[in-house]
Amino acid sequence: MYIDTIDTLEAMQPVRERWNSVYEADPHSQFFVSWVWIFGYLKRQSDAGVPWFVLAARAGSSESDYVAFLPLNVCVQNDDELGLYSQLKLAGITDSHSPGFICIPEYEHDATAAFVAYLQHQETWSVFELQHMQKDSPRLLHVLNSFPANQVKIVEMGDRVYKDELDAIDNSICPYIPLPTGWEEYLQSLGASTRKNIRKKLKRFLQQSDGPDGCYIASANEANIERYLDILLGFWQANWESRKGAKHCSMVADSWRFLLRHCFNHHCLYLPILWHGDRPVGAIAHFIDRSHQSLLSFVSARDETFTDLSPGLILHSEAIRYAIQNGFRVYDFLMGNEAYKYSFGAQEHYITTVVIHRKDWIHQDIILNPRSIPEAITIAEIYHRENHLDEAKKRYQQILASQPEQPAVLYSLAVIMQREGDYPAAEALLKQLLEIQPTNTRVWFSLGTLYQQQGQLTAAISTYKQSLRTAPEADVVTLAIYHNLGYALQQQGNWDEAIEYYQSAREFAPDCAEAEAMWANALHAQGRLSTEEKERYAAVNYALGHKRWRAGDIKVAIEYYRQAVAMRPDWAEAHYNLGLALQESEEWSWDDVIACYRQAQALAPDSTEIDVSLANALFAQGKLSLEKQSFYAVVTYDLGHQYRQRGNWEAAAQYYRKAIALKPDWAEAYHSLGLALQKASSSNLDEAIACYQKAQALEPAFLKADVSLANACFARGKLPAEKLADYAALNHDLGYQYQQLGDLELAIDHYRQAIAMEPNLIEARDNLRLALQKQGNVQIKVSVAK
Repeated sequence: MYIDTIDTLEAMQPVRERWNSVYEADPHSQFFVSWVWIFGYLKRQSDAGVPWFVLAARAGSSESDYVAFLPLNVCVQNDDELGLYSQLKLAGITDSHSPGFICIPEYEHDATAAFVAYLQHQETWSVFELQHMQKDSPRLLHVLNSFPANQVKIVEMGDRVYKDELDAIDNSICPYIPLPTGWEEYLQSLGASTRKNIRKKLKRFLQQSDGPDGCYIASANEANIERYLDILLGFWQANWESRKGAKHCSMVADSWRFLLRHCFNHHCLYLPILWHGDRPVGAIAHFIDRSHQSLLSFVSARDETFTDLSPGLILHSEAIRYAIQNGFRVYDFLMGNEAYKYSFGAQEHYITTVVIHRKDWIHQDIILNPRSIPEAITIAEIYHRENHLDEAKKRYQQILASQPEQPAVLYSLAVIMQREGDYPAAEALLKQLLEIQPTNTRVWFSLGTLYQQQGQLTAAISTYKQSLRTAPEADVVTLAIYHNLGYALQQQGNWDEAIEYYQSAREFAPDCAEAEAMWANALHAQGRLSTEEKERYAAVNYALGHKRWRAGDIKVAIEYYRQAVAMRPDWAEAHYNLGLALQESEEWSWDDVIACYRQAQALAPDSTEIDVSLANALFAQGKLSLEKQSFYAVVTYDLGHQYRQRGNWEAAAQYYRKAIALKPDWAEAYHSLGLALQKASSSNLDEAIACYQKAQALEPAFLKADVSLANACFARGKLPAEKLADYAALNHDLGYQYQQLGDLELAIDHYRQAIAMEPNLIEARDNLRLALQKQGNVQIKVSVAK
């Protein structure tokens, strides 16, 4: 046997005629390995970037006709312990039994042996999955016996794949109806009660066919196919979203729409819809297999709000009648032993999924199939983006073991190694990448950054200059090169050349504040800024400090704040924010932080925030007297209230924490912290509950803490029903108290909580409307009034 590999749609087109001939000759073939289905399926896979290939067997020379075809998918499995490995699967197989491949009968044994030998010796895989093979079929047994027993481990999946415990459905059973030549003959083959029920429902259906609101069945045609697909898939999504999830159902529906339309275009889709007047109430999409005279019921759905008639029974009955009238021999319900299928007289055949493992593959270095590398890279990059560096590194290394010259993987792994401090490994990876892409500016820049990080300034400068020689004129990395090159020269004391590159950065990106700041900071270090320029660029550095802090780059933020202080030593806010930033950084000392706060306090003696931050720093050092601890606890708590009133609940929580640190037995502070945490994020609910419980422990009669704890339990669904009315009333009373104090936000919260617990509490609704009106929220006010 001679085996060809087909892996493009262009190469598939010329084999269509031969595929159809082999398909018609194979008595075990079925629709999901027909050329129409396979070509549509593979096109969908190609559009989604899913790799596939087809093994095509010739009986003699490379010029002879094909006698067998085996379509396969390649996918990557991701295991927590093993990492990545490649898996082969039968392509195109959906909700029916599979023959595995199609073959002219007299060549089946030879083709099987040839396919297995090719997969064993020419393809890279760890696991080969044969889905939905007909159980105990000679073809399946021959495939399994063709693999050397000492080289593979064979596992039958069984219930793990097919049993649905929720519905008690066994998908390893495929019901079907062998059809007679006449409709009456079919009805007579059914049980008496089933036959009577079908006749009764069809008679009623026909009786309701007259009039504007009558029932009728119409099939999809060229004029209405898109609308009919919308109806079918809309019903299906509505039927299944609550169980399978909206996102999953949407993805499945998109895939089905493509394949159903593809089959319609090739005249093998029968899509009847049951109408009640102008209202569609049920639909079933069938595939037509004329070669094997089968009608396959692929997907059905209905309007679940329609309770008249029985849309499913009528549609299936009429589809069976249609199949008989058109000479079909089989009506196939496909996978699943749902009870309704047997009411039509269905028989059964059985399927199984078999997984073939290369023996001992998990104990060896896993090599990936080249076709699966793009998917493997995607998986590794997801780990990288989510900062799971060990998992990303392991998978990058697996990919490089399979394909050593993958540029994106070499670069990403170098980034991880640099971050972990393994500089030699990072350097080796970047140099390996430069051998593949010698003009890659980004890689040269990264290598320069690596040298600079290690203090190898001469090598860094040389590498940065090399990266400039390869940089496109408008490339965004060029600005970073100018910055880093200027800074490396500055570190060497070469100020004039450093300033030249900073100036180049300004010219390259005239609207870039960072470029402006680097240039100005270098001039300031040389004493070349005027007083006005110092004030201006102090503000630029200060703003950049805020920007980098918000981005989480605290180390760079500190340097910008230091530059702001150096240019404008009399700026209290700059000293204060430098202290705050130092306190959040990894490397800091209380002496440095306190020095910043003292300087800020000297420049702004009336600033409560600065005063409180200094007091908290002194407290952390054990340098604040007990008398002052009580005083500053109150001041800190009041600051928390100020931030709460501005709606900044996270800042409020920080100050409440500091107040508690100064005064650990303060129940009110614990309660306020709980409220702030709960308002800042629903994910803080556990900590908020702990705060309310602490407040109660410190002050058992503390009503606010009791109500807040009850509200939190209600949010968890753990407040006893008999307590709802009492706590609804307490929430209303607290809401009224807060409203009288002018705290509308907390008032509204309590009114809404009262209504949630007791929807018929009219007084709470009225007061909520008034509070919203005072707050100026007219839209909500009107809604609540209604």
